[in-house]
Amino acid sequence: MMKKLRYTGAILLLLGCQAIGRAQSLQQVIAMAQDSAITAFQSRYEYDSRKAQYAEFEALRKPQLYLDISPNYSRVISDPSRNYVYLRNYDRLSAGAQLKLSQKMLNWGGEAYVGSQAMWSEYFHADKNDYPRDFVATPVLLGYRQSLLGYNPYRWEKLVEDQRLKAASQQHSYELCLIAEEATRRFFRLACAQGILDMCERNKQTADTLYAIAKEKASIAMVTLAELRSLELQRLNASNALFTARNEEKVARQALMSYLKNDTLSLRMVVPDNPKPLTITTSEALQMAKANSPAYQHQKVMLMEASHQQEKATKEKGVNVGLDVSLGLQQVGSNFAESYRNQQFYMLGAVTVSVPLMDHGAAKKRYEAATAWTAREASALDEVERALCEDVITTMQNLQSHQLLLENTAQAVTMADEVFELNAENYANGICDINTYSLAQSRRDNAYNQHLTALEKYWTTYYHLLTLTQHE
Repeated sequence: MMKKLRYTGAILLLLGCQAIGRAQSLQQVIAMAQDSAITAFQSRYEYDSRKAQYAEFEALRKPQLYLDISPNYSRVISDPSRNYVYLRNYDRLSAGAQLKLSQKMLNWGGEAYVGSQAMWSEYFHADKNDYPRDFVATPVLLGYRQSLLGYNPYRWEKLVEDQRLKAASQQHSYELCLIAEEATRRFFRLACAQGILDMCERNKQTADTLYAIAKEKASIAMVTLAELRSLELQRLNASNALFTARNEEKVARQALMSYLKNDTLSLRMVVPDNPKPLTITTSEALQMAKANSPAYQHQKVMLMEASHQQEKATKEKGVNVGLDVSLGLQQVGSNFAESYRNQQFYMLGAVTVSVPLMDHGAAKKRYEAATAWTAREASALDEVERALCEDVITTMQNLQSHQLLLENTAQAVTMADEVFELNAENYANGICDINTYSLAQSRRDNAYNQHLTALEKYWTTYYHLLTLTQHE
């Protein structure tokens, strides 16, 4: 019987989260969660959509070649009794084709184009001398247009789209890190439940062993009835605690299986070793958090868009000048071949000047609204940065305190195991009473629970810091 008790004391040195048979590590659980979680698929789809939109944006900034064909039919009916030229009845069928190569001038804010076009017109039910068939050919056409001089929307579009793509990338990484955080919480809930279950099984085994020893001693009047009843109560309490621990382990396992979409998860959870101490300082963590925070990046997008509208409103508040210049060769003929002979050079230019003489302050109020909104977005960016800095600093402080607590509770578990083993053996040999033994067991259970809690807090805080900084 003493050998059995010594074997029981030896197994008390094992932590409940150690692997038994095949085991599941934290990294494996995180990888499974990131491969199967619905939010991971949603995040991937959103990021792919943003990348496709950015590719479309980049494609539209390259030279564009278009072929436009526009057939047209018109019918004019006037009073038959009036024979004025401009009131005569006729049907007109026309068709035009234009081949145009355009390029956005990214440094100026306008659009340059080069192309060729031709148009044919045919009149019916009319005097051929009054409305002859004609062809208009423009083999070469060059032009440039810009709606608002001094304003370059393409520069703002590039800044905003680049920032949106960066924010989408950070959002995807952030979602994966959030999945890792949730998987870590569920993992340690199960790991702690398994550890407590192991502890309760050991307590039950020890209670059964001591109760068996006490019954043998009671037969020779070496144990009082009160002491025997105390051991019997302790045995019953150990059974109840074991039943509760098994139920908690099942609940925790089901929660993890549901998150991983795995209905056959029957492995032990292996608590990872302590990682190497983080080599980043608080200031470095703050810089990394700002660079990797999707909320911060999205708010920068909002500020850029507000600044864009503010600059546009500034330009529109005063004199608005637009430009559209084109030049080329053109000829009109009665047939297609004739329209391409004897081409004549032409140049057209249009400058649009718009001055808000009396708009009842609309342009001014539009500028004031854009300015106020830009200030609002700048203030919102400062608030996002403040909250992010607070989260990083708090997480760094919590991680340091949890690491120290984890080391102290590990020492407490080792010491509590040794004390309990000695007291269990002393009680079996009649050196100490039942109260001393029960107190040692209670202290060991408390130390073990504190260590499991410290493990969970440390690793969840560690992965939250990785979520903020994405630092490996």
